[in-house]
Amino acid sequence: MSSKDHFVVVLCVDSSEYSEFTFKWYINHVHRPNNELHLIHVPEYWGDLGRVIPPTKVHELVEQTKAMTDKLKENYVQWASQHGIPDAKFAHPHGHDAWHEIIKYAEKVEAGLIVIGSRGQGKLRRTFLGSVSDSVLHHSHVPVLVCRNKDAVV
Repeated sequence: MSSKDHFVVVLCVDSSEYSEFTFKWYINHVHRPNNELHLIHVPEYWGDLGRVIPPTKVHELVEQTKAMTDKLKENYVQWASQHGIPDAKFAHPHGHDAWHEIIKYAEKVEAGLIVIGSRGQGKLRRTFLGSVSDSVLHHSHVPVLVCRNKDAVV
């Protein structure tokens, strides 16, 4: 715990059912009244597409991503408030690698814990496609809780 009178938790969110499960699990099993909750979502990165698709299509994708991020923020901040956390913060940094943005943000806010969901990908799929939760787990300098929905169909 830092020298502050609260414990900072960074909870990663997206629009998946795994994320909703992780949020609920955190609320029911980990959250304490002195925790400062930071919800973080790293939107899709469209920067490299400008070389292969028309700029108007990139703009359209960026606008769709912004609208989805705004809706995500509205939902999670409302859910946090409904669970007695009216001051939850929401961040949506932009970058090519989501795991890197999550770790940078956790360092910036001096987090004591990162909570992230896992989609439960198999070893082969994770090897070729990578996994944000695996990368956060292996590169973070603070504890990481990887929450997997045991009932999820993989």
